[in-house]
Amino acid sequence: MISHEEFMNIFKKLREHNGKATFIFKGTRYRLVINKFIHARDDYDRQVQWARAFGTKLPHDVLNTFQVSAIRVKIHDEERTFNTLKEFVEWIKSLTP
Repeated sequence: MISHEEFMNIFKKLREHNGKATFIFKGTRYRLVINKFIHARDDYDRQVQWARAFGTKLPHDVLNTFQVSAIRVKIHDEERTFNTLKEFVEWIKSLTP
């Protein structure tokens, strides 16, 4: 489980490092993407309306509701892939400001 506060800390860290994170979920064609803002994209990397992709769920609720199959992160020309949310959260917390 991830709280709203933890999610906002992740968002701030990614913005500080000019990074991008794409959360890919099992069982849905939509993805949660964080870069300069938080939005939803489809399989073809087209931006879609949040309500169409995730309904009324808040971003941290999406992470708690859907099962993550992969998290792709790009920071400073370095790309990483994580298989679990826990692994990603530990790594993002270790980044220096």
